[in-house]
Amino acid sequence: MILLTLCVGLSAQKVINQEFFVDGDISLTDDISIPKINPGYTVWLPENGNIKGLIVFTHPRRDTSQQDALITYALFRQLAVLYATTENRLEFFFKLEKLQQIENYLAEVIHTYQIPEANLLYCGMSLEGTRALKLAIFGQSYPSKHHIQPKAIAICDAPLDMVRFHKSMIRAKELNFNPITANEGNWVAGYLEKNLGGTPTDNLAAFTDYSPYCYTLDGGHHLNKFQEIAIRAYSEPDVNWWMQTRRKDFYSMNTIDLAAFINELNILGNSQAQLITTQNKGYHPDGNRHPHSWSIVDEKEMIDWFLSLLED
Repeated sequence: MILLTLCVGLSAQKVINQEFFVDGDISLTDDISIPKINPGYTVWLPENGNIKGLIVFTHPRRDTSQQDALITYALFRQLAVLYATTENRLEFFFKLEKLQQIENYLAEVIHTYQIPEANLLYCGMSLEGTRALKLAIFGQSYPSKHHIQPKAIAICDAPLDMVRFHKSMIRAKELNFNPITANEGNWVAGYLEKNLGGTPTDNLAAFTDYSPYCYTLDGGHHLNKFQEIAIRAYSEPDVNWWMQTRRKDFYSMNTIDLAAFINELNILGNSQAQLITTQNKGYHPDGNRHPHSWSIVDEKEMIDWFLSLLED
């Protein structure tokens, strides 16, 4: 069943919400499952039909009445904003069909609302940032039906090297110092192993091929896919906070992936690849201190940066 919602009269010309109703659960490990969410997309369109580009997220935001600051400023600057999801809110893009599903939504929105396909910004926090990179890789592959490529990508504290990431999850699980990180370590490590044929020791090739970046392979199989894409990687490397509250060090922080990824791209000649580090900007919406937060991103400045890349 499909739910299509059209809202008008806001500071946007249209807000389209298209959902496909599903039920059931997704098994992450043998003993951990999560309920499915409705796949589909929500897109916010500027009041003026002259759309300069599109900002793409892959997390569910079904609210069609309340704008946040990013949506408001994007619409003001003549950019549309898309939120597209599969049925899995913890989507890792293990399967090509899930990448194709998101690309199909993206192609539909671009065609229907006459958005310049060359002017796309993929964004994402944490795993969503990993998805942004994997979607860009997929767009350059033969299985892709539409071969859509972003002009730019902005990721915030995303894990990229799954060999390192798996080890950090196992370490958090074994330490059992903080219940949040111990639980995350349990399900993430188990989910990776379930979908990649065991541990990195069991199937190193699967882990390195899945990783957008891999340090042990001098960047990995996909580094060259990002040579012509403007990329920003945001991180707040507060190692003391991680050590004190989670017993994690740099090897367990996604910062290490982001710095290496951007450095390798600079070496390859991508002068538009930037690592942006912040201090004391990481806070959750409830006000609690956490450097692993989208709050470290200056959204207005990020949008201005993206617009500076666009061709008239």
